Amino acid sequence: MSNRIQKIALSGIGIGLISGIILSILGPYRTTEFPYFVRLIYWTSLSFVGALGAGLFLPLVRKTGGNPSAIQTAIGQSITASILVTICLVILNIYRSDKMSFLQVLILFGFVWVIAIVISAIAHMAERSMNSNLQGSSRPAIFDRLKPQYRNAQIYALTAEDHYVRVFTSNGEDLILMRLSDAIKEVGSINGLTVHRSWWVAEAGIKSIQRSGGKIQLELHNGRIAPVSRSQNKKVREAGWA
Repeated sequence: MSNRIQKIALSGIGIGLISGIILSILGPYRTTEFPYFVRLIYWTSLSFVGALGAGLFLPLVRKTGGNPSAIQTAIGQSITASILVTICLVILNIYRSDKMSFLQVLILFGFVWVIAIVISAIAHMAERSMNSNLQGSSRPAIFDRLKPQYRNAQIYALTAEDHYVRVFTSNGEDLILMRLSDAIKEVGSINGLTVHRSWWVAEAGIKSIQRSGGKIQLELHNGRIAPVSRSQNKKVREAGWA
């Protein structure tokens, strides 16, 4: 199992469990009529289903070459989570022989989406805060080598040019005198992969995935194209990038 899949699984379990406990205490949509233990099972089960639906969003979008922003991801995950939860509730109603009209299904989806978007927004704010704290406490050493105007930018990729390394950032490009292998060590906790013998790419720097004749290329947010060698295709796919 890849690190990315493990992170998605652990994140989904954590969010599902916390959401289930909170919702069972609040008891929305008249579920306070049920005993607490029943509410806990009910909301925790639905939260796990929702977490599974939310976890499907990014892999599906990435397969189409998309790279959504944090806000787009939060909205998209809330929608995929709501779809899966609504399907489960409709199936449960059918099992109980309760017929539902199309309008009732839409209303049900709306109720589910209200909860899903709140949970998704809270999860993304918590993740953003945690990432900010991690970046502040363990700033990658490579930033100290860059010119001042690039030190607060987001690193998209590194590529070797003779004895230099070109650093692509959200504020532009910089050229530093060092080996690519040493530069990759200095990116620290930035999530990325060596996709070619002369390229390292950060996940946050990818705008889209291009495929042609079995070859994979990564388009960066600055428009540059990073080639993926055939030997690295498997690693890129396992990371969920393609």
